[in-house]
Amino acid sequence: MGGVMLLAFTISFLCIPVIIRAARWRNLFDHPDYSRKVHSKSIPTLGGIAIFLAFLLSFSVSMWADAFTGFPYLVAALLILLFVGLKDDLVSLAASTKLGAQLTAIGLVIYGSQFLITDFYGVAGLNEIPVWISLPVTFFTVIVVINAINLIDGIDGLAGGIGAIASLFFGMTFIYVGQWPLAAFSFSLVGALAGFLWHNFSPASIFMGDTGSMLLGFLLSLQAIAFLNLGEAPALAGLFGNATPVLAVTILAFPLFDTLRVVIKRLSRGESIFTAGQDHVHHELLRMGFSHKQTSLLLYFASFFMVSFIFGLALMDLNVNLLLAILIGTCLTIFPTNGVKRQLFAKVFGQRWQRWCSRRWGVQFNYEKVNPLDVFVETKHSSIYDISDKDISDKDEQANKHVV
Repeated sequence: MGGVMLLAFTISFLCIPVIIRAARWRNLFDHPDYSRKVHSKSIPTLGGIAIFLAFLLSFSVSMWADAFTGFPYLVAALLILLFVGLKDDLVSLAASTKLGAQLTAIGLVIYGSQFLITDFYGVAGLNEIPVWISLPVTFFTVIVVINAINLIDGIDGLAGGIGAIASLFFGMTFIYVGQWPLAAFSFSLVGALAGFLWHNFSPASIFMGDTGSMLLGFLLSLQAIAFLNLGEAPALAGLFGNATPVLAVTILAFPLFDTLRVVIKRLSRGESIFTAGQDHVHHELLRMGFSHKQTSLLLYFASFFMVSFIFGLALMDLNVNLLLAILIGTCLTIFPTNGVKRQLFAKVFGQRWQRWCSRRWGVQFNYEKVNPLDVFVETKHSSIYDISDKDISDKDEQANKHVV
């Protein structure tokens, strides 16, 4: 497994400089728009190519690839996502086109590799489910994870690091239950992401783009489904009982929580959930004053803590629904929600400091009211989030005059 991971790391690490040079030659950059994006300079977005090559090549030459059920179907699915993602990064595609490609890729692995959710192990009173229900549930689950990873890919090193941590936990579990092909699958992805992160961690010299986020989300969703289907394996059932569904969600807790949070916030404001914006968890941490590097490291630590805490509770054989409730409560406690934690930071460090951090990291300052009983109400004259400070405004006007 170490050899597989090292090979994936080497391929990814060596591919990135070549891709950067090619992107500069053809002027293939992601340019800042000073509204949704938080980077301040043009950066190549083709890092997903390196992740694809590193994962597929390292896994293909491993001794376990032949034992992976339906491996050709997996390759076909990844190629579809690669080419659709590349086109989207270069010329932008309609959401319906990307969704069609994702559905096709999912259909291929369901047919060829039997990745299918068939049992909830008592979550919400559900156990085994018939095929006509498991098919749409599986499609929905993969689509959600793909788009959740895409949504957290907003700052340097975040999506790649969270993906590597999740894949590492999945891989260790697969080793524990003796599922070596799945373990090689996971560690190939860990190595590919580690090599990419060498160039993507703040300050990033390349982004993974939609190519990388789609591939990463797809591969993580397959690992989650495989993990869930191991719930009846004696080694795993003897250790965690029927808690595997909650544990699978725990490993992907941060991207799933962030997606759910954004959907609720936008619906509450009467906005489309597909509208791009700066209302993700990482944006809130930037507004609190954390840098890109600090935000990514903080969310890495939060993910490690979440998995360790919930896995530890699962060893105590708690009721699966109680465990799920604890997971939700933990997410609400440690991640930014509706502004209360941000208000605390404003009181401790001062509003002028937060405004300065928002400008420094390229995020719009949030006007949302922080009273939990009146969430999502815009208050432009809030005493905490008022950015009409005279000194700052005067300085901006003077700077604009000099520019003119």
